[in-house]
Amino acid sequence: MADNKPEDISPTTNIGPMKSIQPGEEQMPKPGQSFESFMKEGGPKGPSEEAGGPSPFDLAGGGKVAAAGPTNESIMSQMNSTSSVLGDLQNQLNNKNLNLRQSQKYLLRSKLTHANAQIRAAANKAGIDTGPPPAQLSRQSPINKFLALLTDGQSQLSAAKEKIQNLNMSGQAMNPGDLLLIQVKLAKAQQELEYSSVLLSTAVSDIKTLFNIQL
Repeated sequence: MADNKPEDISPTTNIGPMKSIQPGEEQMPKPGQSFESFMKEGGPKGPSEEAGGPSPFDLAGGGKVAAAGPTNESIMSQMNSTSSVLGDLQNQLNNKNLNLRQSQKYLLRSKLTHANAQIRAAANKAGIDTGPPPAQLSRQSPINKFLALLTDGQSQLSAAKEKIQNLNMSGQAMNPGDLLLIQVKLAKAQQELEYSSVLLSTAVSDIKTLFNIQL
């Protein structure tokens, strides 16, 4: 019977040597080496790290150190800024050329009421007895109602600033949590007030444009 066994089967001894390590592979973990120990050794470095640049973790964090929390001085500055916006709004509402549409009145009432509530909450956290909110009489004109809200906001801020000034003079510091809450409340109030200022500026511009067209 003929032997059908192939004649040129290569013996196992002809297996060639293992593939040499290619450039860039020498930094891979060695067999038996834990991943943690490999990372402690540094592992392969990126181009920015080799050049001494910021790491990906630095870039993800923006490369900035976390800002310090609010202080009595920063809150005082924020109150002054909010008070300045309130004053600008009072001047805008006293403009003789101001003629608000019903939709604009509705927006202003909503924005100014919310801003006043935020200012009163901030003043309360500063230790001020804010008292009842400003009365909104039905017979009052919308402009007078808006001015009453702004005037009350100015009064609350003035009392809060005086309170913080007294704390500074006595060397006392407010609770950091209260300072942070005051900062947030004032930021929300100022956002509403700035929107109201833009709305009033637009209303005055519309009136001026109308007058120019009629002329």
